[in-house]
Amino acid sequence: MQTHVTAVAHVEQDDDDQIPEGFQLMPMFGPFHELVGAIWYRKSERGHVVGMRMREKHRNLGQMMHGGMVCMLADTAITWASKYSRQPPVKVLTTNLTVNFLGGAQPGDWVEAHVDVLRSGKRVVFSDCLIWANGLRIAQASAQFQVIGQMDG
Repeated sequence: MQTHVTAVAHVEQDDDDQIPEGFQLMPMFGPFHELVGAIWYRKSERGHVVGMRMREKHRNLGQMMHGGMVCMLADTAITWASKYSRQPPVKVLTTNLTVNFLGGAQPGDWVEAHVDVLRSGKRVVFSDCLIWANGLRIAQASAQFQVIGQMDG
């Protein structure tokens, strides 16, 4: 039994929390994303950009974005870009995700994942992703997704 998730994230915003222009709130992917909080997306000339505000709950003991959160952002961003890499959109399943950590983000930072879909084949989608905070690359990721069908509706 499949369910179609249409819930929208509860948006955690402070008075000084500005979302960069052009971003739209991403629908929830499921219960895990409800724990993470609001994630935003926009289309760019090169592909898709997915962003989030790094919160206190996203940090590790070292006061920077937890590596698991960086992996979640990479997987979410590449999943989103892969789904919309062709029309009609496709359902995809992560089969490989590699993340290299290059730096860190701190609570309050706006963090963006810029995705480049390298190849969107009939059965497999290959993508790369650079994650940025404060004008610095904090991670690089590569992923492979299995196409498991077309999106409903």
